[in-house]
Amino acid sequence: MEDNYKSLTKLLVVFLGILLATQAFAQTKLSGKVTTTQGDPLPGVNVLVKGTAQGTTTDSRGVFQIEVNQADVVLTFSFIGFKNQDVVVGNRSTIDVNLEEDIKSLEEVVIVGYGTVKKSDLTGSVSSVKSDAFKDMPVTSVEQGLQARAAGVQVTQASSAPGGGLSVRVRGANSLISGSEPLYVIDGLPIYPDNAAYGTGGDRQAKNALASLNPSDIESIEVLKDASATSIYGSRGANGVVLVTTKRGKDGQTNVNFETSMTSQTISHNIDMMPASDYGRYLNTLDVSQGGNPRYTDAQIQGFGNGTNWMKEITRTGSIWNNQLSISGGNANAKYAVSGNYMDNEGLIINTDFKRYGLRLNLDNNLFNGKATLSNSWSFARTTSNNVPTDRGGPGGIIITALGLDPTVPVYDANGNYNYPLYDGRFTINPVAEAKEGVDKDATNRFFGTTALTFNITKDLKFRTSLGLDVLNATRNTFYNSKTRLGRQNGRELQRFDRNLVNLLNENILTYSRTIAEGHSLEVMLGYTTQREDNQSASQAIRGLDSDDFKSLNFQNGTLPQIGNSTRVDWGLRSYLGRINYNFQNRFLLTLTARRDGSTKFGPNNKWATFPSAALGWRVVNEKFFESAGLSNIFDDLKVRVSYGITGNSQIPAYQSTSDLSPRNYVFNGVLVSGYAATRMPNADLKWEQTRMFNSGIDMSFLGNRLNVTVDYFNNLTTDLLLYVSIPQSTGFSTLLKNTGSLSNKGFELSVDTKVINEGALTWDVAANVSILRNRIEDLGESAPFYATSTSGHLGVDGSWVEAGNAIGVWKGYKFIGVSETGNPVYEDKNKDGSYTADDYSIMGNPNPKYTWGLNSTVRFKGFDFSVFFRGVQGNDVRNLQQSEIGDGAQKINEISNILTDSWTPQHTNAPRPAVDAKRDFASYRRSSFFIEDGSFIRLQNVSLGYNLPVPKFIRKARVYVSAQNLFIITKYTGFDPEVNNQGQNNLNRGDDYDAYPRSRQFTAGLNIGF
Repeated sequence: MEDNYKSLTKLLVVFLGILLATQAFAQTKLSGKVTTTQGDPLPGVNVLVKGTAQGTTTDSRGVFQIEVNQADVVLTFSFIGFKNQDVVVGNRSTIDVNLEEDIKSLEEVVIVGYGTVKKSDLTGSVSSVKSDAFKDMPVTSVEQGLQARAAGVQVTQASSAPGGGLSVRVRGANSLISGSEPLYVIDGLPIYPDNAAYGTGGDRQAKNALASLNPSDIESIEVLKDASATSIYGSRGANGVVLVTTKRGKDGQTNVNFETSMTSQTISHNIDMMPASDYGRYLNTLDVSQGGNPRYTDAQIQGFGNGTNWMKEITRTGSIWNNQLSISGGNANAKYAVSGNYMDNEGLIINTDFKRYGLRLNLDNNLFNGKATLSNSWSFARTTSNNVPTDRGGPGGIIITALGLDPTVPVYDANGNYNYPLYDGRFTINPVAEAKEGVDKDATNRFFGTTALTFNITKDLKFRTSLGLDVLNATRNTFYNSKTRLGRQNGRELQRFDRNLVNLLNENILTYSRTIAEGHSLEVMLGYTTQREDNQSASQAIRGLDSDDFKSLNFQNGTLPQIGNSTRVDWGLRSYLGRINYNFQNRFLLTLTARRDGSTKFGPNNKWATFPSAALGWRVVNEKFFESAGLSNIFDDLKVRVSYGITGNSQIPAYQSTSDLSPRNYVFNGVLVSGYAATRMPNADLKWEQTRMFNSGIDMSFLGNRLNVTVDYFNNLTTDLLLYVSIPQSTGFSTLLKNTGSLSNKGFELSVDTKVINEGALTWDVAANVSILRNRIEDLGESAPFYATSTSGHLGVDGSWVEAGNAIGVWKGYKFIGVSETGNPVYEDKNKDGSYTADDYSIMGNPNPKYTWGLNSTVRFKGFDFSVFFRGVQGNDVRNLQQSEIGDGAQKINEISNILTDSWTPQHTNAPRPAVDAKRDFASYRRSSFFIEDGSFIRLQNVSLGYNLPVPKFIRKARVYVSAQNLFIITKYTGFDPEVNNQGQNNLNRGDDYDAYPRSRQFTAGLNIGF
């Protein structure tokens, strides 16, 4: 019996063992999706059952399927550039995984001039901005994508009009009268963004020269800032270089992406003006101050009410509609990326808009079994815009006249015709008529790109030859009918402006790269480039037309033809360049660069110049003492950089070294005859402005590369400034353009990015940067101190004051110290002579910020992402010229709403403003520090919330998002917005606010879907 029991027990154990083994080897089907921490699907990820050879890979949507044993099975997910991740299956049948980028294994490659370099081997100062940084923002130009995201780069929206111009400064302005915008290199094609040179003239700010480039096509932006990085561009590197790389096809399945977004725009901040009733009281006060009687009775004033809000009449809710369709893919031999874009921006001011229609084609082909590569990067864009006169001021400036126009007069009379109120007794105007009846249309067609053929001569030696082309055709048609101010003044006027530009480029680059011995890596690059541009324009105008129908008019219809104008600017640049990169044991890095440029713009004695630089890098992290000292427990990476070099600035108008001839009339023997006279004295010694750049920096990584810090100090000195020097009148001329004087820019930059949380589905990334800049004119040489051209002649204000020892752009005038007992403004009497003269002037404001900063925070959890982006400018001043006209308390125009309550009266003697008095000297008041305001601000630039939707198999990804831009601003400034620059890209007059197109607050909803 006992034996039977033992036998039964053994059989039961065996049976249970077989049962468990069977269960253990039962196959369970698993599926899931692998994405990045940003939610993007990852195709080609290896999914392996740990400890076995069993595995699979994810498809184009990041989806995988695999059969596994359910008990204690572990799946390992691996992909190049990402950290491996082990996942225990357990009882799950669906497993979704987020793979984290492995910063060390990625060895991020940074694009530099004419090549690439590992970030760890970089010796220059370069800031990188990826397109993901602004994907949820309705940016309409590449410069907006850089705003506050790259240390040392200041982007100013010179005009907020649709397609309006921007101004960019990389580590400050390096010139006084020459260009200071950085050079842009778009897929290898150098373009200098001179808005005026690409624009269509007229009485408003030029449109953005880079508006034809679609930001949705951009893959990455690199900003080269020091001599080591920019001297390879020689005479065009002093102002920094912005490298723009567009999206290209990748090996794998074809991807189709569609992006659409709709943005609503409203004015972010209004300027409160007096209602009609207060305006009546204000005019009565002015009349009495002149010894007259009040023009309005109390009953009339009571009946005025609020009256006409002219700003409200010319504004509306704006919108931006953006659509993009792109197709990309390829294989080992051919890769492609094709995109089409349509963007429609209706502005805040009626009858203003900007449209862009764009196509891009990027192709990469391997030829001759990989021995050669043919790359094409081509883009075509057509932009159109409707415009009104803004950002200019003076008679007809639609913003300033809408603010200051008589609110007691309605827009239309009883018969539905326009009323034309008198503006300060100078002219009659109706802003609504100016906006609705005037015609100001721009249309620009631009085709640009490069074709490059690269020969792999050996595994170490490559030769690349490329051709670049930029063709631009721009037209502006303007018509002032009988209902506009100029149309009534000139019997209607028709204008046309045409510009045609062709820019040709050829580059030839030979690169040798090899590890010449153990621990010794060498790369040598030699090149020859040539570029030439022909830019022609012509304009014509006619008056005395007999119809208001713009479409039916021709120039032969008028009776008063105006003198036309035409220009042609032809310049060429020829260059020899070279660079050596040497790496010793990944410890010591050396970069030597030189470029020799010859330009047609300069005098025959100085057409050629050489621009060298040298840089050293020390990767301290790879030193033996680093680990023995315990520093490896603190630092994951530590690199010290130092560079010095010379760069140039060739952005001056052509032909300045030569004389020119202009038509003149002479009287010979009592007869008037036409001839020509020289109007400029030649200077055969005219040469480049040169900037000597010193940079030292340190790159650090901590906490497993989750915290990265970069600190830079720079000191740039520009010499041989181009300035006009007074010469004896006996020469027949009054001035001569010479190389004389110097200025400096020095400061610090700090960039920090960190992954605060990295726990599976939850990540939190923070990136911040701070830039400190001090600018100073060191010496004017043979040139005397001078005032820049005035922003507004009729206001009677001076331009900025240019003198050694000051920063560029400072204002000089009376220092306002209060209001006298009689209600008059009181200024500082510096020489104590009892009168106010120019001898009492002092520096009263500086438009240059003391520091700028940006802060971006992004949290991702499963399919959700939430991002907040702040930026700020501190320590700069703004000259509120707009308020000097609508807040001077002396003109008979509408003024700011608090002019009556804040102005001196016998009953209000401690008021901050002088008395309302039409006899007061308002010109001196306008030139005083009273209208210099603190331009510092903190702006919530963008906040966005996105979600990656669950998708069916035929959809690769789908993301919806909402975002808000310019949601709020903290500032003391009283105008529309402190970020203004009436003079666009001008170096000397910056920070002037006058007739500015209002900045908008924007709300966006968007959808990105991939197939």
